[in-house]
Amino acid sequence: MARILPPVFCYEPDSPLGCGTLSTLGIDLVHYPAYENTVRTMHSVDVLLLSCILRGTGTHYIEADRFDEASASVSVINYGQTHDIVTNGPMEIINIFLDLERLPLPEMPFELRSVLPSVIPLHRNLRHRLNRVVHLPFSSDARLRPLLFALRDELRLRPVGFGEVYRSLLQTFLIYCMRTALDEGIAPIGVPHDEAMEQVRQHIASNFSEPLTLETLARLAGMSRQYLCRRFKRYTGQSVFTYVLDRRLEAAMVRLRSSDDKVVTVALESGFGDVAFFNRKFRERIGTSPGRYREQRGTGDSQR
Repeated sequence: MARILPPVFCYEPDSPLGCGTLSTLGIDLVHYPAYENTVRTMHSVDVLLLSCILRGTGTHYIEADRFDEASASVSVINYGQTHDIVTNGPMEIINIFLDLERLPLPEMPFELRSVLPSVIPLHRNLRHRLNRVVHLPFSSDARLRPLLFALRDELRLRPVGFGEVYRSLLQTFLIYCMRTALDEGIAPIGVPHDEAMEQVRQHIASNFSEPLTLETLARLAGMSRQYLCRRFKRYTGQSVFTYVLDRRLEAAMVRLRSSDDKVVTVALESGFGDVAFFNRKFRERIGTSPGRYREQRGTGDSQR
């Protein structure tokens, strides 16, 4: 059961404001038709929070940083991240709570699978400075509004076949988010832009499955290895090694969720040259073995 700290949105998993499905399905949705908040009170939840702004404007605070909120947009708040929205008058907000320990994410189209971890953090231990919050601006609420209300009604009423319907609606919603991320890009919140480090980051994103060395990345950035390491950690909050490791783990997690490829194949094609090292690091960072992770959250055969 999720811990809400403190319940600024007056939400608890079994509250009438929600659908009462977080502890059973790993997803819940709360609609605030006219939310107003004039006093900043930082709070957090221990699951993923997708805050969908359908109407109104305000200021969204993430720790000591802030950015403008306006309709229509979706902000993905990472596990345990403190935040608050101070409104300029009434805002219509739909909050989606996702507990990925219970919720098997719908399978994404092949072209969008690599985008998924950059929008939806797959595990709380893979958090870094740039993914505390992901802000996705939509051109209008024309697609979001009917989709989100249909999702709410399926979770609240649970008619015959609601399981298939809510999973399909969630898949469509996530696809819209992935498309927006591709079209608009993802600008880190509260982190001054660093063109050289972004170039390194994009190189890692495009080549994570290939051998990567500090020498190659330093040459790409036009600086020494020592300076690259210091500057990269200042920018992302992680060392180059940890960032590359986590990117490879994210890719492996997507593959484990969405395919029945053998674990050794997943490891090698995600950039791990040593399967034993992959298994050890997966267990250290994710808290379980790759096979067990697939069994709990994927669609394939955990014994393969």
